[in-house]
Amino acid sequence: MNSIKSFSDHVQCGRLDVYLVGGFSDNRQLSQKLTHQILKNENHFPIIYGIAVNIKTAEIYRASFQDRGPEEQLWAARTLAGGPVISIYDAETEQLHIGPYSWTPFPHVDFWLQQDDKQILENLSTSPLLFFSWLSLISYLFSLVVFLVFIFLELSTVI
Repeated sequence: MNSIKSFSDHVQCGRLDVYLVGGFSDNRQLSQKLTHQILKNENHFPIIYGIAVNIKTAEIYRASFQDRGPEEQLWAARTLAGGPVISIYDAETEQLHIGPYSWTPFPHVDFWLQQDDKQILENLSTSPLLFFSWLSLISYLFSLVVFLVFIFLELSTVI
């Protein structure tokens, strides 16, 4: 964490995103060792799942979030339907804002609703091992698909 903090010592505000992409070949195989530390059974598994910042002290620390805020299904449906990941919090107004977006009907929704938990887990989650409860992930993804179907049916009756 200290190495991450050192990047922001001279900055009063802003955002720090950390990504690990690719690798390199060297005599000491450092890239290979690092990759194997992050991968578990060929699944990407970050060392830190989330961070938070104390805005008064600028302290950065590990964090986990059980509550994903209001309108979680609407935000997640937007992402699942192909929208890019966006920040939904406006720091100036201190409000959550999920702007308008559109999507086509979720392809093969009837197929996904008939799949067993293992298929849903393997195909609809980018990081299935990161979820603290396997059952909660399945329940979450299933409710998301049902939400998309419901919204589509509601919009179909309005049009």
